[in-house]
Amino acid sequence: MLKSSTLLVFLLILPFQVWASFDIENAYPEPELSPNDVVRLQLLAMQQNDDSDIGIEVTFRFASPANKIQTGPLQRFIRLVRNPSYRPLLNHTNATFLELTVEEDFAVQEVVITTSKGKRIGYRFRLSIQKGPVYPGCWMTDSVVPFKVMEV
Repeated sequence: MLKSSTLLVFLLILPFQVWASFDIENAYPEPELSPNDVVRLQLLAMQQNDDSDIGIEVTFRFASPANKIQTGPLQRFIRLVRNPSYRPLLNHTNATFLELTVEEDFAVQEVVITTSKGKRIGYRFRLSIQKGPVYPGCWMTDSVVPFKVMEV
């Protein structure tokens, strides 16, 4: 059974803009980062992406080793992010975090972003704590799946 993280309440109160001052170029996986922190950093990196694709590169740093087998190397990942399913993440204007669910060493964070063109799209981030020799104890993203947002 998935249960909500108590950390969620604090992190939702912290405005996304506060993270905007974070030095995203020097962001790397660390055991101190929660699943929510990892998703926030990846979204901030995508929001700030430029012609050098530094935002996509930072996002790739937080992809789990298993994810990188499927989506890497970096140049392939850049092409993947630029396809129609993930392109809306680039330079999006807003992100609304839905409830974070954590079960043991796995987490799911759903986010609804507002694109630069004003469209709202959901993305489901699945993360896990790394057990191997690469980034032990770090939360990293295993997959990101877009979903349609029901407008009311």
